[in-house]
Order: sequence, then structure tokens, then C-alpha cells
Amino acid sequence: MSRPPITKARPYTPQSGALAGETFHSERQYRNALARLKGYPSWHVQQRATKKVTTKSYGKLRASEKQARGRALEALAKMRKGASLSKAAAEAHTTPNTVAKYAGAQLRREGGRMVASKGDRLFRVMRVITTEGVQEVALGGSRQASLVAAHANAVKHFLATGDDEPLRRFGGVKVAGLQLETDLEKLEESGRVGELEYEDIYAASR
Repeated sequence: MSRPPITKARPYTPQSGALAGETFHSERQYRNALARLKGYPSWHVQQRATKKVTTKSYGKLRASEKQARGRALEALAKMRKGASLSKAAAEAHTTPNTVAKYAGAQLRREGGRMVASKGDRLFRVMRVITTEGVQEVALGGSRQASLVAAHANAVKHFLATGDDEPLRRFGGVKVAGLQLETDLEKLEESGRVGELEYEDIYAASR
């Protein structure tokens, strides 16, 4: 935000555009006005409006939007394991509104609670630990995404404890044509040089 936050003590009057000359006394008031220009009744409704992302449109998203969508999909995965929407969003470092924006079509209300669909075919790009190193791979659904996440957790568990049992089931397994790494020495070396140190499993650079 290039301007100072809007407050009663510091109102804001746009000098150009559709809202030129109109004075706003709060950020929410201004955001609501911008949302109405786009056909939404309020900023809150705009935030929750589902944004469909395709393979083609994904490349046009800003890095921040890709990161936000990735965290929303991470929250969706947590909901499929039983977490509530609010808890899943908090654990994925996002908000319920953002989850609704990017994964709203996968949510439904059941017994007064929002629950996630059993699976999806949403496009996503994830960091995959392969025999060729960590690769940013385009995936076509939650089934592959769950496999990638489970493998990453098994690698993390091995590096933290030395226990390789969870990794054994991934021997010879491929995702999008790439084989998942299970060689313990290579994983330890990758861990030592910091190759496996990334905050989000969902990539935002591609």
C-alpha cells in the first residue's frame, strides 16, 4: 500500500478513477466501494468469491497470488484429514476467506460445519524431492499432491530421527514421470547443503 492507512483522522479522497472526489474514512469503506465497482456487494464477499485457476491462467498470477493459492490448497488438504476450516487455515498460515477464494468449489456446509470434498483435480505446482533433486512439478489433482506431501513428510521425519521406515513405501514411486528420492545418503547430503530447506511445499516461482 503506497498511501497511509485510511482512518477517521486521516480520510482519503481519490483524485482520479471512478471514485474520484469521494471521501472515505476507513479502509473497509474504501475497499467496499472498490468491490462494488467490480460487481460485489462488499469487500468481504469479493474476498470469498471463488477464483478459478487453470493451467493457462496460473502462469499469469503474481507470485503472491500463487503463494496464497498454495496455502489455500494446503489448508484444503488439512480439512480432508479432519481439521475445521479455521484450524486448517491457521495451520497453513492463511485465512478462511482465502481458502474459500481459491478452493471454494471444494467446500460444502454439512451439519453447520464447512467440510472439504474427498478429492479434486485442481492444477497446482509443488516442490517434489526427486532423484534429480528438488523439482517444481505441475500436478493435476489432490491424489498426486497427497503423495508428494506424504513423501516430503517421510523425508523430513528421516532427517530428524534417522528412521527410514516411512520412506520405504516410496521406493520406485514416480510422480509426473519423476522418481521420488529414497536414497538415504543422497537425502542426507541434500539436507546438509540446505537443498531441502524451503518454507512452502507449494511453489510460487513457476
